Amino acid sequence: MGSAGNEHRKGLETQAIAAHRAYVDALVAWERTIHRATCPVCRPEGLSDEEQGRQCDVAEADKERCRVAFRDLCDELGYVPKGHGIGVPADDQSRFCCKCDN
Repeated sequence: MGSAGNEHRKGLETQAIAAHRAYVDALVAWERTIHRATCPVCRPEGLSDEEQGRQCDVAEADKERCRVAFRDLCDELGYVPKGHGIGVPADDQSRFCCKCDN
């Protein structure tokens, strides 16, 4: 592979890493939204079931959009870039809020 091919691969890898971060962020946001919708302690007062459902749908659509973008970049690249410190933030791994046990 020539220099241009290496640059293209590096560009794809950079895009895939950014897409992976975006996907993890969207996944955490979706999980928080679902939690707020279903947790009697965390659910905002005055929010209708329809609005809460809409928020869940929007968060899920964003998560899926990010997942597909990441998958497509990895498919084009031919591998999943690893070792870039991408993961769920430590404060989100055990609980979504301090008000309940979830």
